[in-house]
Amino acid sequence: MNTKLTGAKTGIILFMAITTTLTAIFIASEVSIAKASEESILSGIVVGVETDSNGKLIRLAVSDSSGQITTFEFSPKTQFGLENQAGDRWISSLAENPSEAARRLNDHRKRFAPITVSHANGIASSIVERQEGKLETNLGYLFAVFATTWILFFAYVLYMGQKQRVLQYEITRLKNQLE
Repeated sequence: MNTKLTGAKTGIILFMAITTTLTAIFIASEVSIAKASEESILSGIVVGVETDSNGKLIRLAVSDSSGQITTFEFSPKTQFGLENQAGDRWISSLAENPSEAARRLNDHRKRFAPITVSHANGIASSIVERQEGKLETNLGYLFAVFATTWILFFAYVLYMGQKQRVLQYEITRLKNQLE
């Protein structure tokens, strides 16, 4: 009976090691995909909007959750997707309407409305309402934790079932010895 118990324990340990390794590989691949992106993303609130005499947008200062202020410049291709207080969404590029972009960003500054800026080398490529993060990456981590939890739960159930069978065998053997 000891060899079966040892074999069951070895099987459970091997199964848990394989699932842990696969989970680690999955998480590592998600992290490397996220690092491969050239653009950085910053979420925060607008603390400064600089315009020229014509009202054209020149620079934007954003404060993140740690209080660090980052300044961005713009290219004509910079995209905007901002909402006003009523929830109406405005989508445009800096080349199409630079004064409206400045007005919308000043409105966000006054309301302390959070934004997300995608940028590379200090130049903003897009400015949108705050995004919580990449849903695909979050779902990958959630799936990995969910799968690992269920695998460990079933491994525990199998292990406890084996222990119960061993105890039942021992109880039966002791009853037979007493009779």
